[in-house]
Amino acid sequence: MLRFLHTADLHLGMAFDMLPPEAAAKAQTYQFTALEHLVRVATREQVDCILIAGDLFDSSTPASDLFSRAMSVLAQAPCPVFLSPGKHDFIHAQSPYQTNVLPKNVHIFTATSLQSVHLNKDTAIWGAALQEQTTNIPLSHETFSHPINLCVLYSDLQSKTGCNHYTADDLAKSEFSYFAAGGSHAATGLQRTGRTVFCSSGGLAALSERETGAKGFLLIQIENTIKAQFIESKAMQFAHIEIDLTPIPSDVGLQKVLIDRIPKNPDHICASVVLTGERVYEPNVTALRRVLDQVFLSCTVSNETIPKKPLWRYLQQDDIRGAVSRRYRDLIEAAASWEEKENLTRALRFALAAFDEDSIPPLS
Repeated sequence: MLRFLHTADLHLGMAFDMLPPEAAAKAQTYQFTALEHLVRVATREQVDCILIAGDLFDSSTPASDLFSRAMSVLAQAPCPVFLSPGKHDFIHAQSPYQTNVLPKNVHIFTATSLQSVHLNKDTAIWGAALQEQTTNIPLSHETFSHPINLCVLYSDLQSKTGCNHYTADDLAKSEFSYFAAGGSHAATGLQRTGRTVFCSSGGLAALSERETGAKGFLLIQIENTIKAQFIESKAMQFAHIEIDLTPIPSDVGLQKVLIDRIPKNPDHICASVVLTGERVYEPNVTALRRVLDQVFLSCTVSNETIPKKPLWRYLQQDDIRGAVSRRYRDLIEAAASWEEKENLTRALRFALAAFDEDSIPPLS
């Protein structure tokens, strides 16, 4: 049985300049928390190796103290670490991957064609480095001399125009046992083509507001079959929380709804809270933002609500809107069930919104 961790796209050194300075500094700290957690899991699970499929750093020339700190963390792993430089930390003559003494357990693939490293009697690790952001690395390789062959490579598998993209046919012809991809910040889940199982682990850390939800890495087990377990990282996350204010009568009610919507570990989350729907009161957005700043790592609050308009506002008018309102009033009064009344009310509100050229309101 073979067990290993597959991760990518931590982007150590990213500025996070979309965040307030204090939150940005914490986000950078949480990146190292995530890397340390990865190493702890490797120890706990007694894995055979760690595969990092590119973009450990956000730059090809990370600051020397940043590089040293990352290597010190990886040096604590109880197993070999194999890294293929990616689009952001690509290899070049002055790359710290080539100019620094690396920990004994860390192997960096520096060639632009696939090379292999012996892991154990059954397993070889294959990899290569992007030399610049447009590098294309052929999947051709020497004849396999091990029954299990893992390939770790920066490759955007989800976009045909992505960096170092491969088709399913390319991967099938490679005949790798497992292809560990980086570059796509969204996880793909295990997929198979021919004899090859391939997967993008997704980013170890969230890098923009578009990357909501849990980030993490994979624990892969190869025995008779290949299994993957997702393990959530300790890095910062982004969350989008949308609250429909239509049925909420006050800030106290809004607070109660929000409490139920706050994700776990909110001090690691940059939240975007958006208020929508038809409001019956004016929410105190400034106070709400001030409170949520104490809950989340960072928080923005947007009020996209519109004032709620009375349903019967045109009832007495002598025009088409008044005629429609009176007709629906009669139908609603004659309705035989609550469900029929609700459907008729919804239809009237949609009709009035169309007359007023408003967006379609939700039914309260």
